[in-house]
Amino acid sequence: MKFLLDTDICVYALRHDPDVRAQMESLTPDDVAVSAMNEAELRYGALNSQHPDRRTKDVEAFLEPIAVLPFNGEAAREHARLRMALRKMPIGERDLVIASVALAHRLTVVTHNQREFGRVPGLQTIDWIHQAGPIKPRTRSKT
Repeated sequence: MKFLLDTDICVYALRHDPDVRAQMESLTPDDVAVSAMNEAELRYGALNSQHPDRRTKDVEAFLEPIAVLPFNGEAAREHARLRMALRKMPIGERDLVIASVALAHRLTVVTHNQREFGRVPGLQTIDWIHQAGPIKPRTRSKT
């Protein structure tokens, strides 16, 4: 695995965004994963939509070939470290969990939310929205 897809990128993919779809088609399902938190956010979004049954099926079809990574002990250690490092300017709790899972598995987070994830020390991020050319992750220096 190389990439952990943030929820916003999953939504772009579900909406057939050409930039995101092109990047996903250049990879194999083994190259990408989501965290259990991303799955929870996607399932909530489906249930909260105007067509919950249809959207839930769309989410399940999207997730079927993708690994869903749990929040485990290593992620918990990363979470505590990051929460301490970001305590003066915290990010959202769900984003903190997602970042922790990515760091625990040494994955690059694919997200359009650089405002939050870009502040996480040591986290590699990339934005597939409006990106042309090869995939080039950015890393926030460790603090």
